Amino acid sequence: MPHFSSLLLSLLLTLVTAPSLLAESTLPDIGNPADQSLSPAEEMEQGQAFFREIRQQAYLLEDPEVENYINSLGYNLGSHSQQSQQSFRFFVVKDDSINAFAAPGGFIGVNTGLILKTHNEGELAAVMAHEVAHVTQRHIARRDNESMPWSMASMAMLAAAILIGTQNPELGQAGIMTALAANMQVQIDFTRAHEAEADRVGIDTLAGAGFDPLSMPDFFQRLQDAYKYTSGEEPLPEFLRTHPVTLDRIAEARDRADDYPHQLQESSVAYQLARAKILVLSSDDAGKLLKQLKKSLAQKKYRSERAVRYGIALAGLKTENTKYSTEIQQQLDWLRQKDNDRENYRILAAQLAMLNQQPETAASICQQTLDLYPGDRMVTLACAQIFLDSQQSQTTETILSQLPDQKNFNYNPAYYRLLAKAQHDRGKTAASRLSMAEAYYQNGQTGQAVTQLKLARKAKMDFYLASQIDARLEELEALLLAQNKRPDKKQRKKEDEEP
Repeated sequence: MPHFSSLLLSLLLTLVTAPSLLAESTLPDIGNPADQSLSPAEEMEQGQAFFREIRQQAYLLEDPEVENYINSLGYNLGSHSQQSQQSFRFFVVKDDSINAFAAPGGFIGVNTGLILKTHNEGELAAVMAHEVAHVTQRHIARRDNESMPWSMASMAMLAAAILIGTQNPELGQAGIMTALAANMQVQIDFTRAHEAEADRVGIDTLAGAGFDPLSMPDFFQRLQDAYKYTSGEEPLPEFLRTHPVTLDRIAEARDRADDYPHQLQESSVAYQLARAKILVLSSDDAGKLLKQLKKSLAQKKYRSERAVRYGIALAGLKTENTKYSTEIQQQLDWLRQKDNDRENYRILAAQLAMLNQQPETAASICQQTLDLYPGDRMVTLACAQIFLDSQQSQTTETILSQLPDQKNFNYNPAYYRLLAKAQHDRGKTAASRLSMAEAYYQNGQTGQAVTQLKLARKAKMDFYLASQIDARLEELEALLLAQNKRPDKKQRKKEDEEP
């Protein structure tokens, strides 16, 4: 599984996105709200640009099932925050360290390591509520008048340095220092008072969303207990190393939580299934993981039998070996008997049919599931891939076009790539190029997006589509120019000549 260098990730989260979890002195010492230097629109612009940048570096775990879950949990917390009208976008970062962070514009990242290390959903919700509080209290935007936002070029430089650093620490650290020198004036020291505020407001949000408010101090305590005797040779979790949790902080959080009714709540099925999915997606050896999960099931060593059985089925699918078909079906039968009918299990059944070379059965399952869950993003994307693999390009294009409008940004590159492939297979060259342009743009590759749009203009199309392409091309060329990334004449000519 891709893994960040701890030092480099720490610098990224501290210097670019602001608050990291459990910071002892990590919120911006920025004065009064009247001194704000970023408008909400500017925050959103920076957040979107940063999100595309980390997506370009392949740091995101972009799985519809996991995305559905983390956003559902996040939206529940956001709706019970002090700024319920604040827009949020939650995403999962492929990193096994225990961490979470907030970026401008309401973008909140959660590491896979954090999700897998939590013992229950309340602990995960506690961390996310803390980050939601950073956003609603505008701890990122409220800076000194002298503070300036990171430039997009510097974000790109820093992200590139992190990527290099995973393979060559010396080069990575050199890149980090270059980025720091370019933006020395925006280094932000976060205050203890703001971090305490995020704890306080986060606990209020946590309780309002129906979770036990003690989940926050309990999680802090459990982590401190687990790592308080750690030697210098054994690394601490990211936030415990850079932002230690003190006994006073835990006590303050517990006192605050005691002001609310305690409510025991079991972890949702969605939480259990999402953790199993992340475990399988994060594994480099599906066969080995399958054996481990089967052993855990046999010995009854698990917190959730449902999650283990779902993990076994997913790991079996990931091997792409039909010898596990019977095993997968057995687990699927158990899950359906336990939980009746879930879209997750329907998708699993369709994927199993594809593994067994039964595309008609898979397509039939998908169509039934789409009828039951119209407009469901997870179901639509999974079934779009199945229809595409079953040589049903028209159906793929149709169901993708029926997804509710999410202002484009919430569609990940996979959506546009699927749409582009379906359109290409149907001979719709210009439309396919436009879709690929959006895939590139969402992936932070604006230059390649512009190239696709220029190529699209050479294809036959109607007036309406031509207008769409021209408008998008003008918009993205302006963005390239603003980022000082516009290619020179020779490069543009070369791109125009590409097939």
